[in-house]
Amino acid sequence: MPSVASNRFAKGLRALFHALPLDDHGRWRIKSFLYRRLGPLIRHTASYQHWRGGHPSEVPEGDTHGESGANEPVHPVPLLTVSPGGLADLAASLILPGVSGDEEPEVSILIPVFDQIAYTLCCLAAIAAAPPRATIEILVIDDASQDATGALLARVRGISYVRNETNLGFLRSINRGAALARGRYLHLLNNDTQVQPGWLDALLAACREEPEGGLVGSKLIYPSGHLQEAGAALRRDGRVDLIGLNAHPTTPAYNQRRRVDHCSGASILIDKALFEQLGGLDEALAPAYFEDCDLSLRVQAAGRAVIYEPDSVVVHHLSVTSNAQAEDKLARIAANRDTYLARWQSTLDELDSVRLIAFYLPQFHPIPENDRWWGTGFTEWTNVTRARPNFEGHEQPRLPADLGFYDLRLPESRQAQADLASRYGVYGFCYYYYWFGGQRLLHRPLDEVLASGEPDFPFCICWANENWSRRWDGRETDILIGQQHSDADDEAFIRQVEPLLRDRRYIRVQGRPLLLIYRIELLPDAARTAAIWRHFCRECGIGELFIASVQSFGSASDPRAFGFDAAVEFPPHERAVLAQPQPRMTNPEFQGLVFDYPATARNFMHRPLPPYPFFRTAMPNWDNTARRQNHSHIFIHSSPEAYGAWLSHLVEQARQLQPPGARFLFINAWNEWAEGNYLEPDQRQGHGYLEATRQALGELLPVGMGVEGDNPPAAGEGPGKRRSRP
Repeated sequence: MPSVASNRFAKGLRALFHALPLDDHGRWRIKSFLYRRLGPLIRHTASYQHWRGGHPSEVPEGDTHGESGANEPVHPVPLLTVSPGGLADLAASLILPGVSGDEEPEVSILIPVFDQIAYTLCCLAAIAAAPPRATIEILVIDDASQDATGALLARVRGISYVRNETNLGFLRSINRGAALARGRYLHLLNNDTQVQPGWLDALLAACREEPEGGLVGSKLIYPSGHLQEAGAALRRDGRVDLIGLNAHPTTPAYNQRRRVDHCSGASILIDKALFEQLGGLDEALAPAYFEDCDLSLRVQAAGRAVIYEPDSVVVHHLSVTSNAQAEDKLARIAANRDTYLARWQSTLDELDSVRLIAFYLPQFHPIPENDRWWGTGFTEWTNVTRARPNFEGHEQPRLPADLGFYDLRLPESRQAQADLASRYGVYGFCYYYYWFGGQRLLHRPLDEVLASGEPDFPFCICWANENWSRRWDGRETDILIGQQHSDADDEAFIRQVEPLLRDRRYIRVQGRPLLLIYRIELLPDAARTAAIWRHFCRECGIGELFIASVQSFGSASDPRAFGFDAAVEFPPHERAVLAQPQPRMTNPEFQGLVFDYPATARNFMHRPLPPYPFFRTAMPNWDNTARRQNHSHIFIHSSPEAYGAWLSHLVEQARQLQPPGARFLFINAWNEWAEGNYLEPDQRQGHGYLEATRQALGELLPVGMGVEGDNPPAAGEGPGKRRSRP
């Protein structure tokens, strides 16, 4: 985690760089020149990492790009083995760690077995070879085995052996073992596993460090060394997706502790009191199958979380015992699946939903300030209609279709936008919010949405907390209206937005109102700002905020260092890939840059995920010619298909790697017409980008956002609002 001092130093350097009297093209050339030559010295800085991702052809020799472990070979795990002739000797040699007498252990390890004595002995031998620091007892519950299990386990010292006289099945065996257990925690462990050093202590650490945790699961790997499971995702049709299946076990994305839908019962830790409160494994699902999914969902229904712990590593052979009794396995699975779905369908529908939030520009109505600065009647459409092509095939101007040149003062326009967004799977809008030391701009649409209750469509806000400048990029030149950051301003801001945060439509992450800040680095003391806001919201009854920083203009620091909860990706910033070759210009005054959309999309898709909470974003397109005709940044080769592939990738990633209640993605943007970056229908693509959005979600359309019924009729950025460069 970067220190506050290092962040301030970096901010100072960025400020000095942006103070140079250069255009964007000149700045880009200087940055590339320095990074090409200084790469080996600064390869670990966030700024350099972003630059090299966007310019792979310019990366210095020997500086590779990609996730750790992705290109490394996977090696088989050294495992304990035993021949049939050595079973008795192994059993007699085993001494398991355990408590003595009336001493109460911290953890009771429950190992249900049925035959397969070789696997069971190797499982026990692995525990003996990697004893935990915690005090334990080991209960082996023998489900009426017919091989030498009973005779050989009698020779093992340090275990409690329990035998069922008849075969009760896995589920009832676990419940019987739990009733006999004396530990504060129960560790359910399959007999076809071999634990690795530190496995149990890591599970206990997660329990202690996550106050809302209720069940913690291990990282499961195959004997081949490939990842078997980094937690699991529960689908609405009953499927269980093993996260990271067959991936490299060192991939960073699978080595972060996080909340998940489910952890398979091969190695899980749960507080015994919670297990008993829930009634143990539900015997309606006996003898087995879906009982661990059901337990994970009951843990969450009780207000506790399911946690995946990557530092707890367990090798799992997978289904050795159940495959040995496979005669009616499929019938059991089908019957229990029906029971499971009947009980949890609405919950599974919710867990399986990925919600899309589209950034929303309100600058489609006149305001006195824009009249004064840019001419009477100025709106975003003023810029849009005057754009001209810079090269052959350049699609300008970009003109609206279905919604026309709408005016956001009209409730009919706002309703039509919400209807269209909902029909194609967009969950809500994130309105840019303009606040300058008590003065608001472009606030009328959102004020009327709040006052009227219409449209009945989810929303949140992003404070565009930069100066409003004549250059339209928020830099410290020719300021039209500036920010006045202070403690008093921070408190005044949160008081102003309090009614929004209370609205029933306001978007919440895990029950907490979502508030975005566009440029965290412009706050003099971001941690203090966050603390002021959180204190106010607690005191007035709103509760806990969920504050996220937008990663614009190279702002890639860990948001938690500033008291924020998460970061939001913001393409095309920092990872854009130049088009090679550049198109032949027909505008002799053009001094901008042209980028390749598919290459940029791939660059974003395959970026390593950071070690902090992070919301991904997809971008339909970008072309701000309407804003900066001769100095614009333009993406070529964009298409609904390329955008759809990008978004599909992010949707699946969100399902697997975002925690329950926080499966959000962002779209940049819904209606940035002057940036050529919008989902709304235009006269060239019609509903193409909207259709691609719906197709990317597919069966994962949020609950209640169906696509039945008739299709709708066929068919940038404001002066102070921000960015003019990727």
